[in-house]
Amino acid sequence: MHRPAPILALALLLAAAGARAVDDPGEIKTWTEPETGGAPTYVAEGIVAAPPARVWALVSKCADYTKNMPSIVASKELSRSGDESSQFTTVCEVTADVPFPFSDFTSVSRATLTVDAKSGSYTRTWTLLSGDYEVNDGSWSLVPVDGGKKTKVTYRIHVKPKSSLPDSVIRSAQESRLPQVIQLLRDRTAQLR
Repeated sequence: MHRPAPILALALLLAAAGARAVDDPGEIKTWTEPETGGAPTYVAEGIVAAPPARVWALVSKCADYTKNMPSIVASKELSRSGDESSQFTTVCEVTADVPFPFSDFTSVSRATLTVDAKSGSYTRTWTLLSGDYEVNDGSWSLVPVDGGKKTKVTYRIHVKPKSSLPDSVIRSAQESRLPQVIQLLRDRTAQLR
């Protein structure tokens, strides 16, 4: 009997696992989009077993990001205006933990938060106003799935700090934290039930 070479066997096993993972609701997909402005955009996507409104309660309140987001050591909402049932804006100050020997990074950003009552979806899009970054913008997209019982969450962040922190460290930190963003939302929404 002919046995496949170990590398071929491993490749076949990984291909089969990858084919199954596409439909796995527990999967968290991450990827990096091409660089714009000298920095790539990092993306995480996964299903949270909670309705979008429950996930939105966590994503829309930047003052609680120390509890609801990984590696955030300080956060506060500086202002909020507009109609929270449709579209409003916030200004937030957020400090992210950075590995030693570098100092933590703080940003002040303006976010536009949109509630689409017809589709049941929510978006939060932010852009940098000031802070320790050249670029720090991104978005949250919450879309109902499974009849609104669950939420497809897509998180995007395009970030480039004003520091001598090597790009490889930034890339490594973002790629390791991306799955944590979705997993922490899963954990927190489960606690809120």
